[in-house]
Amino acid sequence: MSPRILRYVVAVFGVVWLPLPMLGQVPASRARLVVVISIDQFRSGYVERFRRYFATNGFNRFLRDGAAFTEAHYEHAITQTCPGHAVILTGSHANVNGIPANYWFNPALRRAEYCAADTSARLVGVGGEGRSPRNLLVSTVGDELKAASGGRSRVITVAGKDRSAIMLGGHRADAAYWTEDTLLVTSSFYMKELPRWVVRFNRSGAITRYRGATWNRLLPAAAYRWLGADDAEGEQGTAGLGRTFPHRLSSGRSPSQDFVQAFQNSPFENEVILGFAMQAVTQEQLGKDDNPDLLGIGFSANDLVGHSYGPDSHEVMDIIVRTDRLLERFFGFLERQVGLDRVVVVLTADHGVAPLPELFSRGSEGTRAARLDPAVIAAAAEKALRSEFGIPRRPSWMVQPSWIIYQSGPWLYLNLEGLEDRGVSLEEAERVTNEAVREIPGVERVFTASELARQRDSAVHSSAELSFYPARSGQIYYGLSPYIVAGAEREGTNHGSPWAYDTHVPLLWFGAGIAPGVHEGRVSIADIAPTLAQLLGIQVPSGSQGRVLREMLR
Repeated sequence: MSPRILRYVVAVFGVVWLPLPMLGQVPASRARLVVVISIDQFRSGYVERFRRYFATNGFNRFLRDGAAFTEAHYEHAITQTCPGHAVILTGSHANVNGIPANYWFNPALRRAEYCAADTSARLVGVGGEGRSPRNLLVSTVGDELKAASGGRSRVITVAGKDRSAIMLGGHRADAAYWTEDTLLVTSSFYMKELPRWVVRFNRSGAITRYRGATWNRLLPAAAYRWLGADDAEGEQGTAGLGRTFPHRLSSGRSPSQDFVQAFQNSPFENEVILGFAMQAVTQEQLGKDDNPDLLGIGFSANDLVGHSYGPDSHEVMDIIVRTDRLLERFFGFLERQVGLDRVVVVLTADHGVAPLPELFSRGSEGTRAARLDPAVIAAAAEKALRSEFGIPRRPSWMVQPSWIIYQSGPWLYLNLEGLEDRGVSLEEAERVTNEAVREIPGVERVFTASELARQRDSAVHSSAELSFYPARSGQIYYGLSPYIVAGAEREGTNHGSPWAYDTHVPLLWFGAGIAPGVHEGRVSIADIAPTLAQLLGIQVPSGSQGRVLREMLR
């Protein structure tokens, strides 16, 4: 039986064939604190590419003292932030955990739904609609840790993005925190009011002190020149954020979206997230007793910088070098606060990123790199369906009659009410749409929901099927060809494909119970959760499809 099939059997039927520890069987090397670090939009190749600029004890601590997996990949097709973070600490993909994308169409509500949305919750500290992990259908490592300790273990996560913190934290976390305008906030799902130390942190002006700050290169300008030009005539930066260093943040006195956007598109947000994480360790006394705690950290700013400037920009190099310095600072703090011999640290990312097509096509002859506006795909599908079945009747909730009622990422959602009204079968509508979408230059593959549903019941599971959850996914999945970026012209770059530049991410470990070494075999990011469960002596999260990385355990 192949590892993929075994993982699927485990996930669907709850059968655990691996000799994993059960509750109460605690390894002698059990750590007091587990730290899970996710760097949003971080290719695996960045580590070696920029290693010569790293400090002694940032990324190099993993490479010198820990275990490095050089071929760690996501197995699902829709490599977005919410699905990626949902995999890290559940060990399961969307076909089990129910998080197929950042957004999907909710037929009951007849509108788009956000992956971390929860209308029954409120934001604590600022008001407004809250967030929660209610859409996540399985448990996380943190959930199982809370259960195993009778609630005595602490589970806290923090990130720039709400979905990153929430999906890492799970259902039983003590809190998941994220930035909202100029504050760190959480949801009423976790608590009714912010702890005093969080209130003090916000009142200290941790974010607003960056008003008017300038983001310039950390290293001498000459260190970046091997990446190419960085001038107003180049194509390294887009989205109206400025193409050259220095980048100055808005200096307005009152909170403004200009400042918030610039702050989130800078390394300064990562500095605030790390400062908050260190406060959490101190104020919540993480790692101070024999009940192990879990801290999740999401560096979200790397993603926005990468989208805006592309993976070969001076900005991406600079934020990576700065991230390295933050890691070195953090590890020194953990040594003093807890002791690194009582800590396990794992670092990964939620996805990679495609190169800027304009730059990539210039340097890679014979490889087609281009942009494809998703609206073109939806329009082609709509035209084919109207040609075959006419114009659908307009339901009261729709602005205008349409066969394509929603498009998100690589999913097209069909007007099922309209099909029923016309007496058209779903399979026939899928066939017509499939044929139309396949003809669009730049579309590599197309799957219908009916095809993916059959895969769920077979031994063959494509990356698209791992991103398919029937109640939340559309009726047509389309995958673009390599180096074809979804989006309008000159709109930065993107991710979300099953190609290696999006799926291949770092997987680095060090700490208690981890044997140093380099492992070149292909592994899954879904393997993180069962491995942490083994190290902690707890049950694996429900639905886990990964395996224990025994090759790195002492």
